[in-house]
Amino acid sequence: MQAKPYFEIVFGSSGRWLLNKLYRISDLFGFFVVCVKTAFSYRKTGRRLMVRTTIQQIYFTGFESLELISLIALLVGGLVVIQGIAQLTRVGSREVLASLLSVVIIREVGPLLTAVIVTLRSGTAIAIEMGYMTVLREIESIEMQGINPMHLLAIPRLVGVTVAVVCLILFFDVLSMFGGFVVAWALVDVPLWTLFNDLARAVTGTDFIVGSVKAFLFGVTIALVCLYHGFKTGDAITNIPPQVSRAVVDCFLICIFFNVLISALFYL
Repeated sequence: MQAKPYFEIVFGSSGRWLLNKLYRISDLFGFFVVCVKTAFSYRKTGRRLMVRTTIQQIYFTGFESLELISLIALLVGGLVVIQGIAQLTRVGSREVLASLLSVVIIREVGPLLTAVIVTLRSGTAIAIEMGYMTVLREIESIEMQGINPMHLLAIPRLVGVTVAVVCLILFFDVLSMFGGFVVAWALVDVPLWTLFNDLARAVTGTDFIVGSVKAFLFGVTIALVCLYHGFKTGDAITNIPPQVSRAVVDCFLICIFFNVLISALFYL
C-alpha cells in the first residue's frame, strides 16, 4: 500500500481544520439570526416573565461583578499611570499622561479586560446551565409544553448580558481613570483638576463611539457563543466541559478580533 505524500497529509488536515472553523462560524451566525427572529416574533409574549428574567441576568452578570471589576479597574489604572510616568518622565512629557490613559483604558484595555472577566464569570455559567438543561432534556420538556426555548432561555440572557457588559465597561473606564488620577496625584503631585482638564481635552467623541461599539459587540458575542455551545452539548454529560472550554476560547478569539477590527477601522 503506497503511503500518502507528506504534503497531502498536511494540507488535508489544514483543509479539514479550516472547513470546521468556517462551519462553526456559519452555524454561530445562523444561531444569531434565529435569536433575532425569535425576539421579534415573540416580542409580545410573556413580557413580565421576560423582563424579570432579563433583570435577574443583569443582576448576576453586572451587579455581582462590581466588586471584582472595581478591584481590577483600580489596579489597572494605577499600573498604567506608574508605567506611564516612568516612561514619560524620561522624555519630559508628563502632560500627555491623560492622553495615555484615554488610549490605553478607554479604547483598548477597559473593554477587552471587562469582556474577559464577564466571560470567565458569567459566560461559563450560561454555557454550563444550558448544557445541563440540554443533557437532562429540560429543553425538550419546554418544547413539549408549547414554549419556544429560544424565547424563554436565550433572549433574556442575550439582552441581559449585553446590557450588563455595556454598563460594566463604562464603570471600569470611570473607576480606572479615577484610580490612575489618584496614583498620579500621589506620585507626581499634579492637581486632580489639572488631570481632569487634560483628560477632557484628550478624550474625543470617537473614543466614546469606539468604546460603545466594542461594549455592545462584546456583550452580544459572550452571550451568543456561550448559549450556542450550551445548546450543542448533546446527550452525554461528559460533553459539557469540552463545550464550555470551546465557548471560552471562542469568546476570547472573537472579542480580540472585534477589538482589533474596530480599532483599525476608527483609528487607522
